[in-house]
Amino acid sequence: MAPKLIPIKLILDEGDVVSFKSRGGRKASDIWLANSIIRDGLLNPLIVRQHGSKFVVVDGKKRLSIVRRLTKLKRLTKAIVKVPCIVQDVVSLKPLESRRPLLLTGPELAHKIILDAQTSTSHVSIAQRYECDLSVVEDCLSLIGLHPEMLQHFNNRAISLEQAAAFATIENKKAQLDLLHQLGPFVSNADIISAIREGATVVELSEDNIIFLPSRRRPELDQQQIFEFDKRMTSTAAPGGRLVA
Repeated sequence: MAPKLIPIKLILDEGDVVSFKSRGGRKASDIWLANSIIRDGLLNPLIVRQHGSKFVVVDGKKRLSIVRRLTKLKRLTKAIVKVPCIVQDVVSLKPLESRRPLLLTGPELAHKIILDAQTSTSHVSIAQRYECDLSVVEDCLSLIGLHPEMLQHFNNRAISLEQAAAFATIENKKAQLDLLHQLGPFVSNADIISAIREGATVVELSEDNIIFLPSRRRPELDQQQIFEFDKRMTSTAAPGGRLVA
């Protein structure tokens, strides 16, 4: 269900936010969330249900309250007039489950996470900042191992973050690209993506067709490569066999 922009004046929160944290804990949480909105904006839409011409918040009351407070204090670079919301009817009213923020595309999220990882030592803190699962952070960081053309397909949103991360498990970058060409329209098949991730060697397609997946093992060195590697190691070793920098 795609988010839609709703004027903030039409959104009702129906009372105070209920919290079981201590007053100090609530204050720290509010400060953290306010700083997150100032720095990164809203990462996830509010969940609302329509009531006449108004919309009542089901999930996201605290975010709405903080956005209003920041707007009043003029802490935002641009006042938020409309808020992204997902409108749910009463019948289907249930919490949305998402592994990553809905208001960032895969390439946008990956770019932010890869940039953050250069200065942050904790993947957990990155996951908390961008309201996503730790596995999503790991998927984004794995994209560094993608073939440049594969990365371009990802940036153009021809393949998803999940698909790109699956291909990144294949160390041979040319094999990634070859496999993408072999799969064609089947690249969006969830079972195939899961098989690639798990290191399967064969994937069954429709009409009894199969595709052999590249091995996850590093290619074995031939004797000439072993000789050249040994020669390089020997030339950089100090007397006594200790390697020098």
